[in-house]
Amino acid sequence: MSRPGKFAKSSRVKQLRQFKRRKQQQAGDVIAWERVTDFLLGRYQLTQGRKLPATVAATVQRFFSEWLATAQAAGPQQLQWSVSDLTTATLARIGNQVPWQFYAVLAGQFGAWQRFIRREGPAVPINPRRQIVDLLEPAAVQRVIAQQLAVNLLTVTATPITATQQEQLVHSLLENDRLNWAAVGALFTPLGFQNTAAKSSDTYQWLNDLRTLTVSDFHH
Repeated sequence: MSRPGKFAKSSRVKQLRQFKRRKQQQAGDVIAWERVTDFLLGRYQLTQGRKLPATVAATVQRFFSEWLATAQAAGPQQLQWSVSDLTTATLARIGNQVPWQFYAVLAGQFGAWQRFIRREGPAVPINPRRQIVDLLEPAAVQRVIAQQLAVNLLTVTATPITATQQEQLVHSLLENDRLNWAAVGALFTPLGFQNTAAKSSDTYQWLNDLRTLTVSDFHH
């Protein structure tokens, strides 16, 4: 039979080992800054993406990937991720690399995606954690997308235009604070879209799938 003193010492050693193991596990839970994009994209696919039609899921995933690239470009010292600023900057970088249907899909999915990033962003196991700020109200989402579509249209047509005329174009794309996809389609469809991705790539197929969507697909 062990003496009480020896048992107490043994228990203490066991407690110390367990504490050390917990600390190691906690430390192991912190991921590298470079893994943030893969981590969040994986979480999105697991919780939301697999519930969506393939083309819709792929569209949101690609937007999210670009959004995270924008966020990470600011560096690990940027502790607050502004949904408003990062979304505006991301759409500006995407521009005309996608057909107008990309923006229509995104407009319909943005609310659900924003709820995801609001919940999951601060939970990413990095040190220090990130804050998700400057969320976009539904009308603001529509306007941000309308502004980018206006820029895309003016870029394609290379039409000199004043700030007032650009604002008028944005206004023409909105109806009761919602994007009028019939108006968007009427403006962009005659211009066409050139799919420059490699024909054997997933991107080429995804862009082609987007192009098959019509205005009626976005009327709910």
